[in-house]
Amino acid sequence: RASNKGLHRVAVRHVPDLISDTPLVIAFARLVMISGDSQRLHEEIITAGGYIREGRFKRMDKVSDVQEAIEAASDREPSEEMKQRLMAMWDQVRDPLTRSLETRMKERAEGVGKLLTEREWKETVDIQKVMNELAVSIERELDRPEYQQVTLAFPNFSDSEREQLNANVDFLRLRLEQIPKELEKEKAIIKARYANPSPRMFPVAVMFLVPGKMK
Repeated sequence: RASNKGLHRVAVRHVPDLISDTPLVIAFARLVMISGDSQRLHEEIITAGGYIREGRFKRMDKVSDVQEAIEAASDREPSEEMKQRLMAMWDQVRDPLTRSLETRMKERAEGVGKLLTEREWKETVDIQKVMNELAVSIERELDRPEYQQVTLAFPNFSDSEREQLNANVDFLRLRLEQIPKELEKEKAIIKARYANPSPRMFPVAVMFLVPGKMK
């Protein structure tokens, strides 16, 4: 969903006539994917724009066309008269431009959703690997001869030393028993983190692009 916050910046620049024969208006927004437990999972800048013909807005359907127009923008600004004309059109193009941005948000959110699914799978695999390696490490430690036969391995140990060694063994066995439950808990946390991600959109700027032939 879109934020109610207004736009922070407006820029007006010239573009080569080959880009367009009519003014363009492009909106920039932050897309943030939020998890079910309100964690920020992903953030990026998205854009959407369109042509202004006779005061009406026509959406640019291709993302590549929008990006090409942005990259073609020069540092040169049109005249103050042109800027005022464009500002006067704002009320007519604002709503359709906003709808175009919301459409872009939905399109991009679907793609990001697939990336988040892959990230969830990777995090689950990674934690499974870590826990398995920990379990193997503890099992190897418990297999050491001194932990198998404390009295025979260390006949000269005092009672307190043997008690400490036994305590170590008990701790390792307890830790080994805890790993399956701990793994399930970690997997549940990951699942909750990526459950039902929702997009949030925060418009940040608008750029008007004017073909060079229009002063």
